[in-house]
Amino acid sequence: MKNIKIVLQREGAAQVLVGDLNGQQTVGEALKALGVTHIGQDLLHAEDHDGPVELKTPVQALVSGKGEGGPALVRLHQGRCRRVSVNVTFNGVTKSRDFPPVTRVGHVHQWATHNAFEMSPRDAAEHVLELEGGDERPDSDAQIGTLTDGVLCAVAFDLVPFKRVEG
Repeated sequence: MKNIKIVLQREGAAQVLVGDLNGQQTVGEALKALGVTHIGQDLLHAEDHDGPVELKTPVQALVSGKGEGGPALVRLHQGRCRRVSVNVTFNGVTKSRDFPPVTRVGHVHQWATHNAFEMSPRDAAEHVLELEGGDERPDSDAQIGTLTDGVLCAVAFDLVPFKRVEG
């Protein structure tokens, strides 16, 4: 069995755990190999899969894509939220939608610019998501579940222009 790259992000944690595992392993075995010894009441979500994932699920069943020219890829999220309520504000208008916590910021940006605010591709490329009330711009690969505050299953963004220095 070919190896599968596992990427695990956790609620409220910036650390990303990455490993190459045998696809025959279960999710529980994969977590143990990544050094996760206890998940408590947390849920596990896999990218491109509806609902929480069971620990006995074979890793092979969760493959959602290829790593950069490498092995198959599984992105997991560990946290207590089943869904994350996302608000995006642009020009004083707020649009909302719920996403699985494993959803990446880049996907939320795509939804906000193309669906919620119907921007042209050029305008969409010139705007970024910034956490509401600050200047932090999460990486497009960050899972939205990692941005929750540990109390609410919610994240609020402002859609702002990507500032360029012109001289």
